[in-house]
Amino acid sequence: MTATNVRVQMQQRRDTASAWTSANPILLNGELGYETDTKKFKVGNGTSVWAAIAYVPAFSISSYPLATADIADDAVTAAKLANTSVTAGAYTTANITVDAQGRVTSAASGAGLADGSVTTAKLADDAVTGAKLANDITIANNLTVTNNLTVNGTTTTIDSTTLVVEDKNIEIGKVSTPSDTTADGGGITLKGATDKTINWINATDAWTFSEHLNIASAKEFRIAGTKVLDATSLGAAVVGSSLTSVGTIATGVWNGTPIATAYIADDAVTADKLANTAVTAGSYTLSSITVDAQGRLTAASNGTAADTDKIVEGNSEAEVVDTGSDGHFKVTTEGTERVRVGPAGQVGIAGANYGTSGQVLTSGGASGAITWAAAAAGATGGGTDAWALEHDNTITATYTIATGKNVISAGPLSINAAATITVPANSFWVVV
Repeated sequence: MTATNVRVQMQQRRDTASAWTSANPILLNGELGYETDTKKFKVGNGTSVWAAIAYVPAFSISSYPLATADIADDAVTAAKLANTSVTAGAYTTANITVDAQGRVTSAASGAGLADGSVTTAKLADDAVTGAKLANDITIANNLTVTNNLTVNGTTTTIDSTTLVVEDKNIEIGKVSTPSDTTADGGGITLKGATDKTINWINATDAWTFSEHLNIASAKEFRIAGTKVLDATSLGAAVVGSSLTSVGTIATGVWNGTPIATAYIADDAVTADKLANTAVTAGSYTLSSITVDAQGRLTAASNGTAADTDKIVEGNSEAEVVDTGSDGHFKVTTEGTERVRVGPAGQVGIAGANYGTSGQVLTSGGASGAITWAAAAAGATGGGTDAWALEHDNTITATYTIATGKNVISAGPLSINAAATITVPANSFWVVV
């Protein structure tokens, strides 16, 4: 049978008496709660709160003088017992007298017993103490201990296939003054090709497992009774994370920081991912469109094809008109035709007004239209001789001679009453 070494160290729940009273928890059935300042403890029953549980009797005094229940086992040492009339000393095969309290009041040595004369029937219960037993004892059959079993050695070896312990709480590391330092490294070691361990490490304040933990199907990790992880999902209470990468997120609602451009893959935003705008989906020609700040079309409508023979801007246009023999080019401003180039290259104004032979275009000034007018008379004479300049002899319109210019006229001249001729300084008008 293979030997199994079990070394255990356990630490119980502990706090001050006031802290226990304030928290008032429900201890598990059989769970210990220790008061560090009063040195008392209670054992839970799984249903009652702390205040409703009695202290373990060894840690409270119910009456004075002390009742039997208030005296801890082994608390009354020899020094606490009053002397009897017996003479202190060693006796062999003694004859003794005891009082009602079981104390020896007299003793005397008797004659020795012959070897083999003491049978089992002659032995009093509890008469065979540890000192009477051989150092190494092998019991061939079952051994039942009906009271407490105390082992004071360094190593306890249990050489059995299955260890059955009826108690549901095992204490390990139970020393006179337990602390996190004495608990450091305590745990359970399963021997194998390598040791499989569960150890308490004081430096990390945690139980440390040397191997994987494989939880059965449909089970989950919980903290303070709340699910944090199962085989396929995080618990709903897990809302914070330092994850730097995740797999495919199939469903869910994004409530985090807006995703920056750098984290969106090229071509990731397809048409299906864009929210609809108010525009009607369809095809448009020569369209008029409206876009929002994101460059999305919010409205669109079909336009009218432009006349390829015409340039239009507002209420003005330039147009080539092809009507066969009367093909021409015209310029219109503010809805009125102003200039036309006719089929023979002639220039017309206000439509097909080409004037008469010899007329010239005369400006109407900054606010007037151009007009046709007779050309001023030039020098004439007989034949090809240009020796005379003819002009009218009646002035009907007001006129101002340009500054620095001189004018010569042949008289006599008549000036109508409504007309005024102005000659500025440094200019001259000579009538001969």
